[in-house]
Amino acid sequence: MAKRKVFTGGCLCGNIRFRADGAPIWPHFCSCTMCQKWTGAPVVGWVDFPLSGLTWTQGAPKLVRTTPKTQRGFCPDCGSGLFALDDGAENICLTIGIIDQKNSLVPESHSYRGKAPKWLCVEVPGKKPGA
Repeated sequence: MAKRKVFTGGCLCGNIRFRADGAPIWPHFCSCTMCQKWTGAPVVGWVDFPLSGLTWTQGAPKLVRTTPKTQRGFCPDCGSGLFALDDGAENICLTIGIIDQKNSLVPESHSYRGKAPKWLCVEVPGKKPGA
């Protein structure tokens, strides 16, 4: 697990930037149908941070409700997917790809592996393939 306590990042076009203060929680891959449709990819990397430590330092994401209890945020200019946020949650789940220090985040598991295409081969570091 990353020991870093400050992470920064932003969208593809650079109009949205953020700072996340706090220890990262549960970096993981997900292949659920919702994540696949939202990103257009067969797998997405996620990591949670304390919502209280998140600051939008430039721009503001647009929100879309994707389930009765979840909103997802994206850049209204370039469309980059930024986060998922459950109603009443204390943590925000950021996509790992938008984080500047992504190499210090190592996924620990793969949620909904069975929903991934059969041809997809994603290795979780420290685990046997298929585990």
